[in-house]
Amino acid sequence: MKNLIKLASNPILSRVKRFKNIHKGEGCYLFGDGISIKYFDLNKFTDKISIPCGYLFFHNDFNVLNTPYAMLIETYFFYSLTRNNRYADPPKKITLNKIQKEYRKVIKQRSDIDFFVNLSNYPVLLDKNITYLYRDLPDNSLGADFISNKFNCFQGSFRAQILLAIYMGFDEAYLVGHDYTHSPAISHHWYEKGHGVITPMEDFNKDFLNYAKNFINITTITVESESSNLDYIKYNDFAGTQPLYKESSEIVESRYSDIFI
Repeated sequence: MKNLIKLASNPILSRVKRFKNIHKGEGCYLFGDGISIKYFDLNKFTDKISIPCGYLFFHNDFNVLNTPYAMLIETYFFYSLTRNNRYADPPKKITLNKIQKEYRKVIKQRSDIDFFVNLSNYPVLLDKNITYLYRDLPDNSLGADFISNKFNCFQGSFRAQILLAIYMGFDEAYLVGHDYTHSPAISHHWYEKGHGVITPMEDFNKDFLNYAKNFINITTITVESESSNLDYIKYNDFAGTQPLYKESSEIVESRYSDIFI
């Protein structure tokens, strides 16, 4: 069934080919949603293209970044109901998906951004600035050794984000807010309250990252920690200033304050 879906959707999925090597030789920032973003001044990341893969749009300072692209490859994200809302207290099995409603507004307002979205959302999301992705890249010109022919690159947004950067031709990527690549790793997100939780993940995507290094130089930006699998740079060395913690209530736009509840 999945192969039939892929075949039938080929004209839609093939749109991604227009981005092949479009940024050959350039560098980029790949933004996750990790707690470390609470310590970072986004004004320090304006010199390169940024590609967020989560909810960075809801950050007060998002608009200072150069973001021609964004990713959100979660399946069925743009449907009005969600099966679980872990932000609710107590958690609810079925609830209205407030986040997707606000994210839709961003897509419509930011026609200057190309959004990469999981194909499962196609029936309910037909904006012109959407490029759909599903399971791999429909490009027969990619060699047998290309990373998507060796790994499942859609096993989470982290892998998909690195795949996209490689396909676009970037030769250098700085990971920002990808705290599972830090040592020690920290879980939870910048839009949630608190400092996060130390979560040992020494081998996070180790094989995938080691292979990805054949295509792109990857450096993760940490607060004060190191990284066991990647080159790393501490924020004060990167930005020339000390990290300054801000609580989520200080950096999430007030109009979005209830969507993560």
